[in-house]
Parts: sequence; C-alpha cells; structure tokens
Amino acid sequence: MKIRYAIIAAGTVLMFAGCSMAPKLIIPKTDLPLKYTAANKNGEISINWWKNFDDSNLNKLIAEALKNNDDLRLAVIRVDEARTYLGLQSANLYPNVNVSASGYRQQTSSETPPKGAGTIFNNFSLSSSMGYELDLWGKLKNKNKAALSSLLASESNQETVKLVLISNVANTYFNLISINKQLQIAKKSAQSFKDTYEYRQKQHKYGAVNELIVQQAKAQYENAKVLIESLKERKAPQMSALSVLLGKSPKEIFDNNIYLNEALPKPIKVPYALPSALLENRPDIKAAEENLKAKNALIGAAKAAYFPSISLTGLLGFQSEDLSNLIQHSAKIWGIGPSATMNVFDFGRIKLNIKITEVEKRAALVQYKQTVRNAFKEVFDALNKLKISKQKLKAQSKEVEALKRALYLSEKRFDSGYSSYLEVLDAQRGLLNAGLNLVSLNAEVITNEVALYKALGGGWSTKQLQN
Repeated sequence: MKIRYAIIAAGTVLMFAGCSMAPKLIIPKTDLPLKYTAANKNGEISINWWKNFDDSNLNKLIAEALKNNDDLRLAVIRVDEARTYLGLQSANLYPNVNVSASGYRQQTSSETPPKGAGTIFNNFSLSSSMGYELDLWGKLKNKNKAALSSLLASESNQETVKLVLISNVANTYFNLISINKQLQIAKKSAQSFKDTYEYRQKQHKYGAVNELIVQQAKAQYENAKVLIESLKERKAPQMSALSVLLGKSPKEIFDNNIYLNEALPKPIKVPYALPSALLENRPDIKAAEENLKAKNALIGAAKAAYFPSISLTGLLGFQSEDLSNLIQHSAKIWGIGPSATMNVFDFGRIKLNIKITEVEKRAALVQYKQTVRNAFKEVFDALNKLKISKQKLKAQSKEVEALKRALYLSEKRFDSGYSSYLEVLDAQRGLLNAGLNLVSLNAEVITNEVALYKALGGGWSTKQLQN
C-alpha cells in the first residue's frame, strides 16, 4: 500500500516536472531584396544538378568523390559522434535500473556489543534498484535539446561539405578540359609556326626574304613551345588536386588516370527568379541556426544548476540467511525515497558558467547573421559574374572572327609586298591569344554556373519550400 502511494506521488511530481530555464529564442528576420521575394512556382533545381551538364565522366568523378573523399568521411564521422552524444543525453531522461546479487558468510566479534556474542551467519541477497533524477528545472531536457540541435547542425555541415566537394570537383574538371583545349590550340599554332619558320628558311636560302624575317618566325615558333609548357605546368596541379578530391592514393595521384571529355559542355540555364526562402535550404544557414538553438538550450541547462537536484531512488528484493529461503515473501525487502542536493557555496562557478553560455549564444547569433549575409552575397556575386562572363564570351567570339580576318589580310599584304612581316606576327599572336581566351571564357561561364548552384544551396524544389 505504501509503495502504491509512493508511486502515485512520484507520478504527480513528474507531471509538473520539466519547466525550462532557457530564454525564449527569436531567430532574427532578414531584410530581403525585393526582386527575390516572389516565389517562382514552377522553379526547381534537381538534387543531382551537376547531371544537367550531361557529362558521364563528370558524373563518375563526382560519384567517386562522394564515396572516397576524406573531408566528407570526416563529416560523416562528426554526424555519428553527434548522434551518439544525443543518444547519451536522451538516455539520461530515463531511470537508471540496476540488479545486484550477493552472498557471504560472516562471523561477528566477541569483543563488541553484545559482549561475547561472536556468531557465524550467512547473508544472501537479490535486489533491483532504480534511480531517477526529476528534471524539475529542465536541465536534462535542455541538454537533450542542445544535443539534438548539434546533431542537426552536424548533418547540415555534412551537406555543406558535400556541396563544396561536388562544386570543387566540377570546377577542377572543367578547368582541366579548358587547359586541354588550350593545349590543342597551342600545339596546332606551334605546328603552324614551325611550318612557317621552315618555309621562311627556304625563302631566305633562295634570297626571297632577309634573315630578320626568318628569326622573327623562329621566335614566334619558340614562343608557342614555351606556351605549351606553361599550359602543361598549369595542368599538373589541377590533376593532383582532382585526385585528392577523389580520395585517390599517392600512387594513383602520380598515375593521373583520370578521363576527361574533349570539349566543354554547353552552358545550361539556371533559374534566376528564385524565392528568398530558397536560401533557408542552404545547409550552412541551417547549421548556423541549429547551433544558435543549441547554445540557447545550454543556457537553460546552466541556469538549472542554481536549483536543487532531486532524485527518486527505490529498492526491491530479497534477503535471507538461508539460501533456500531467499525467494519467498517473508524474505522480501523494499525501500523508496527522494534525495536532494544543492550547491550552496560555489564561489561564482554557476554564475560564470551561465555567462559563458550566454556569450557563446551571442557569438552564435552573430555567426548566424553573418552566414545569412554571406549567402545573399554569394548569390548576388554568382549572378553578376555569370552575366558578365556571358557578355565577355560574346565579345571574345567576335574578336576571334575579326582577328582571323586580320591575319588573312596581313598575310596577303605581306606576300604582295605592302607591309612588313611584323603585321603578320602581330595578327598571329593576337589570334592565338584570343583563341586561348575564348576557351578560358567558355570555362568561366560554366564554372560561374557551378558557383550559382553552390550559392543556391544545391538542389531544391518548390515543394520543399512550401513544407
């Protein structure tokens, strides 16, 4: 009967337990630009957005990176660590139940009261005990909330690492294709300059041109060879960087067995009229928000230390001198009761601990605001760079066509004796540089598209935004 009353009393206390000491958290609102506030109802970006470039080699490389990259593996481990810690904090919300058994034989002293009572007896026991801390002030609940937010932040950080990894693989891949294309142009030009140099040598041999023209043609040819080596020099670190992103071994880094397409993909259309709510899907913003929530919850846990910690303990079991009589009603033992501990003098430890958590929350708030601002900046910069790079590409294409015509005319004028060979050399150099720059700008447009996808937080859909 007494046990029943004790259980009812404990249940009543638990019903009113768990008030939180954490301050109310208000996530600051962001002043959004007007042109992004209207949602694009039909807009969406595929979760596997990089497949829009329609490059099977790129798809394979990204799949390999997602499987083997060390940074991503570390991020996964951090998530497992946070999940384990959450499990530990969640377990603290439940009672701690122990089972114990003992058996021993003892002789009492004849020199202690009662005098001369030295006797030998057995003591056998089997019992189960339970301890439960009443979370009256929300200490355990707030710690559990903080652990949950930390887990969600770790998962968002993992998504950030994944997004950065995919973007880096794509950019490095496109840069390598661009360098290969420039190498083709440089090698083709070098062969043309070589043919011209050998032709001028023959002309000089028969007195058709002077030695100056021969040396100018040779210098042009040698300059093209230097350009080829410079492009190879640029290619090597890009290849090793891609190998590291793919998680390749040192041997594989030196082998450089990476397949690339011969040409850059065509630019793709990225949705521009995007809702500002899209940025809520950026994993770094989610991580910053969850980190802010975790710090806020820890303030409540720290404040709870001002109040007493109250626990309920209970014991139920059997005790007997004779092992054969251990499991019977007459050998039953039980006990139940509360216990409380409270810190009276701590010389300011609790106060300082609260202050630390409050400072950490202020820092998390600043970090959240900074993350949001940086997100909008990245979107703005990516949109602007993409627009300008397309305009530059258009102008560069026209320059290449004009320089082709200029080279044709300069060669005609030189062959007719109306101009010096210097005009031909200038036209050749101008066309070569313009051709290389055209390839570079093609790659720039595509890498700026990748940057825009990254700034937008990767894949999303309007359904996600509505949830």
